[in-house]
Amino acid sequence: MTAAPEPSLWRHGDFRRYWVGQAVTVAGYGITTIGISVIAVVDLHASTMNVALIAVAGKLPALLLSLHAGVLADRCRKRPIIIMCDVGCALTLGSIPLAQFAGQVTLVQLYAVAFQVAGSNASISYLPALLRGEQLKEGNAKLGATNSLADLTGNNLGGLLVAALGAARAIALDALTYLVCAVCVLTVRHREPKPQPRPAGSSQRTEIREGLDYTLNTPVVRSIVLSNATTSFALAASSALWSLYLLRNLSWSPTALGVVMGAGGVGGFLGALVWRGLERRWGAGPVMLGALALNPLAQLPLVLVGPGTTGQVVIGACLLVQTGAAVAHGGLQRSVRQELCPARLQGRAQATGAWLAFGLRPLAALLAGVLGTLLGLRPALGVITLLLAAPFVTLWRSPARGLRSSPTPALRPGPGVLPHVTPGPAGSSTTTS
Repeated sequence: MTAAPEPSLWRHGDFRRYWVGQAVTVAGYGITTIGISVIAVVDLHASTMNVALIAVAGKLPALLLSLHAGVLADRCRKRPIIIMCDVGCALTLGSIPLAQFAGQVTLVQLYAVAFQVAGSNASISYLPALLRGEQLKEGNAKLGATNSLADLTGNNLGGLLVAALGAARAIALDALTYLVCAVCVLTVRHREPKPQPRPAGSSQRTEIREGLDYTLNTPVVRSIVLSNATTSFALAASSALWSLYLLRNLSWSPTALGVVMGAGGVGGFLGALVWRGLERRWGAGPVMLGALALNPLAQLPLVLVGPGTTGQVVIGACLLVQTGAAVAHGGLQRSVRQELCPARLQGRAQATGAWLAFGLRPLAALLAGVLGTLLGLRPALGVITLLLAAPFVTLWRSPARGLRSSPTPALRPGPGVLPHVTPGPAGSSTTTS
């Protein structure tokens, strides 16, 4: 007797509230990114180094604070953390229009806004408290699709709003999106269970280490996280150079660059829509491997084509595929990790993944600059393309290659415990309890 299908998430009131809150903040982020750049360059006449430091400030929280935020998310209920972080971000962003009204916007304020710490770790690890099993995967897919669309919309609207309202007023709109998110999460009716009490003598360092030990000592999780971190590193290095390469070496216009970047946003939206169907048909492991295999293949035309409209169309199509594959892989690997992870470690496990994936991005950008200076832009992008093959190899050589479906919530392994994997036909494997 087959189980009745689970109701659509659009009928899940708590998920709808959470989903709306996440979507509006992602859309607002694009507005602030453009607004801060305009204030720094046009209003404050910032130097190249100051502009670079703003970008660095935006990347530092993942490196410096992710692991500590994960501990906090496991020690406390996650919903209040998300609300407090959203209100804090709204206040930080709101300081910009207030300061401009007083005529006192400073670079220090821009650094602080770029460094603002959203409750991302708590937000990601909160979803398994709302959803279980197939609904968790569906929720991650819907969030991925909506976030890709919201990101695309925010980036496109950002320039228009900054031009129409001024940078500071546009940033004020982003501050409102965080307040909207806080209200949405505040109205969620589900109440999380109280977190388990910490063992006597437990310290923050001990709890961080427990999250690291779980991630690095559970073979499936380790391989997924390492392949994801390598992908993030390589794509960050590529993004540091490819705009300059297209504008300078291939003589693209800014308009052409903007249109092609839009293709990447569309690809992310499509990737988030299709990965659930692919996972049901082929299994989690093969779909993740397929997505990772597409990354370097889609990057190749970037270093092979020449100037002209044909090259722009080819690169745009490949960027659509590459971004779609990256978003599909991201949503699927996150769902697998959430289902595998014990509830008491959700915050630290997600934080460890974020720390490994995003913490090295500043180093990736620096390495890309060094390679571009020493080798030239095209050879440097060629080296980065080769690096994009490493995540596929990492996952191929791991037990995650054989995942067909994730364990049910009742069968989540504890730290360091791997679900039993038995060989299947023709060297494949299926995951069992």
